[in-house]
Amino acid sequence: MGLALSCVVAAFGLCLRAGNQLLASYDLEGVAGLFSGSFLLGVVLLCVAVLVSAHDGEQRRWSIGVGLVCGMLGATISLLANALPSAAGAAGSGLLLGFGLACLLRQWGRYYRFLSYRGALLTTALSFLIASCLELAMEFAGTPFLFCLGLLVLVVCGGLPLLARDIVRADEIRAGFLDADAAPKPISTMYQAVRGGWMAVVGLVLNCFALGMAFWPGTVDPLAEAFSARPVAYAALFAVTAWVVSRARATAGGIMERFCRASLLLAAAAALASQLLAGGGGASLGASVALSVLSYPSAAVFNVLGLVVLFWTAKSSDLGFSKVFALFCASCAVGVAAGMAASRLLELQACQIMPGLHACYLGVMVLAEGRRVAARRRASRAALEAGDGAKREDGAAR
Repeated sequence: MGLALSCVVAAFGLCLRAGNQLLASYDLEGVAGLFSGSFLLGVVLLCVAVLVSAHDGEQRRWSIGVGLVCGMLGATISLLANALPSAAGAAGSGLLLGFGLACLLRQWGRYYRFLSYRGALLTTALSFLIASCLELAMEFAGTPFLFCLGLLVLVVCGGLPLLARDIVRADEIRAGFLDADAAPKPISTMYQAVRGGWMAVVGLVLNCFALGMAFWPGTVDPLAEAFSARPVAYAALFAVTAWVVSRARATAGGIMERFCRASLLLAAAAALASQLLAGGGGASLGASVALSVLSYPSAAVFNVLGLVVLFWTAKSSDLGFSKVFALFCASCAVGVAAGMAASRLLELQACQIMPGLHACYLGVMVLAEGRRVAARRRASRAALEAGDGAKREDGAAR
């Protein structure tokens, strides 16, 4: 299941990465922006359809089939790019891939309702590790034809397992890292359990914004030569996550909560430092290595925790999984589109705007953490005073 989810995640990353073979070939025809815009439009259309009509009791096999067919058609059109008008091929393949992959991702998210928070965190970390390895392999596919063929394989591998009988009957199964004695919790309770949830989602949206800014030719990732560092970052995150999960006894109040809060704060600080370093002219080898060490682990933390909180909040919400997922997914798509618009229309570079965004983000996180610590101290002080008062009353009564 984790491998199939990683195929969907890898396909998403490949479709929006400016350095891959597919977008490089579209860029030669001058339609790379049309492909990416159509892809984002497909994601938003799926979200709108979910918000308008979807409900959690729908027939999943039908929805899975639609996502799988759309994704396969989009990848096939990309394979036939030379036989079709460039604009029509880019628009059609992007629209179908965006709609189909978002539909498959939504169905995978529904599987998360049967995972504990620990199981969801470990599964997602493993999925992103596998996806980063697949993306690295696809990056060196050699030709646009082989790249599109590999993209088709990823879509099929990510969609076909969803048609399995045990997954379609997900409302009845109880497997995986299930909290057997825990009923589904409302969103307010999960906010108390994982107080840093909104921070992870905002970090994920900021990653999407940065991805949109790095899309256009001439604004590619300055760490393209160190692309292999991405799987290493996800491997390190998975190792730490597995260690934490193996020792966690509860979601709230223990090592799991401390891990989520501390990792988000460290990731925000590392992201800000990497942006400042990149803006300071990181052309030297030492600066490039330092930027790699700071940038990739922070992005890995935001991607993994952001997606876990997205699915976990959606499954725990009284509003229903489908609508909450659509809102979060549309927010990520809007983040990518905003980054693309800032780069192309406003002619802004990442070094001009990302440090300020990350500084504001880190500042809000520090303030929220300070308020949390102050509230805990006030609660402890009130409990001590109440205990002292009870002791005095008991002594007076005696």
